[in-house]
Amino acid sequence: MNEIKVLLVTDTYYPKFDGPVLVTTHYAKNFMQMPDIRAEIAAPRQPDPDNPKQPYKDNQPFPVHRCKSWRASEGYRMGVPFIDRKFKKWLRSQHFDLIHCHSPFTMCKFFGKYARKRKIPTVFTFHTKFHEDFQRIVGKGFRYRFMMRYILKNINRMDFSVAVSNGSAEVLRSYGYKKPVGVIRNGADFTYPANPAALIKTVNEKYSLSPDEPVFISVGRIVSNKNLPLAFHALKIVHDRGHDFKFLVIGDGPEESNLRALSKTLGLQDKIIWTGKIMDREALSAHYLRGDLLVLPSMFDTSSLVLLEAAALKLPTIMNHGCIPAEVITDGVNGILAEQNPESWADKIIYTITHKKEMNKMRNAAQSQVYKSWETVAQEVKDYYFKVIEEYKKKTK
Repeated sequence: MNEIKVLLVTDTYYPKFDGPVLVTTHYAKNFMQMPDIRAEIAAPRQPDPDNPKQPYKDNQPFPVHRCKSWRASEGYRMGVPFIDRKFKKWLRSQHFDLIHCHSPFTMCKFFGKYARKRKIPTVFTFHTKFHEDFQRIVGKGFRYRFMMRYILKNINRMDFSVAVSNGSAEVLRSYGYKKPVGVIRNGADFTYPANPAALIKTVNEKYSLSPDEPVFISVGRIVSNKNLPLAFHALKIVHDRGHDFKFLVIGDGPEESNLRALSKTLGLQDKIIWTGKIMDREALSAHYLRGDLLVLPSMFDTSSLVLLEAAALKLPTIMNHGCIPAEVITDGVNGILAEQNPESWADKIIYTITHKKEMNKMRNAAQSQVYKSWETVAQEVKDYYFKVIEEYKKKTK
């Protein structure tokens, strides 16, 4: 087999930002460096954030194809390629060797049918605990059951499925999925810089931090399923036990106002720095470098890109025993695991403050044992694609 052409399909893409957006982008970018594969992306049309009456214009080094879309909940768009004549005309003129869907909604349904008609193998990647999101948005009634049946039907249309962790594969099976599920973990695009001290200095100066002041950071959307109140209550205990620190909350989201109120109630308002969303990658890497610990109290995530980004920059993570991303962590070696209560978290955080020598070893172990580059991941994915195409040919002879 010579060069293969792959279509990466997602139900959202820039300027909306989430895990699958980052994953598909890094796949496509890294495939460009390989001689035997190229990839394009199909996604719903999004409005331009600066001019909502105009569609967002993509500026990627690979083709991005947009279809008509309808407004959905929480600022998302629902792709409706089945009524988009121009999109379907373009698709009829193409030949793809494989379709890889990264979300299980209307785009997945459409391309599942398209691929079956064209006899093209399909792959689905399971990224998210959809049942928790659905319950948060619509409750546990009829609409929740309908949506779960809908996504499972779409996933079952796919010929092959992979998950981003062992735990997420188990979650997919718990939904009633019966086919085999492979595992391909995500990666990170950060590398340790040649000038860490200079980058760290920029963060110290920006927030008036002393060089030896302990700094904990959170990175990502500020939403209820990230479980950030647990970290706030733990830091209240740390503060009450006489330890100084700063907590940088990097990101934005609907729970920010509630957490700001909680920080005042706990008397932590002078300890919390709300940075907002940081999109510049060098600036974000500087924040990771300045941190002493990444705070990740979520029990929702099936994988964590920020865990990998932090590890690339020698920043260990604290998380809960039993959460899915913790399957790559050995407590006290390449990260910290705590019980899901503020007292346990406080004890572990205080350990990181008082055991500098052990934390320096942990920083190096996080980088060597947890970090994985997108280049490595893309090679794994490409090898998997070639295997899938060969298996599909044998199955459909």
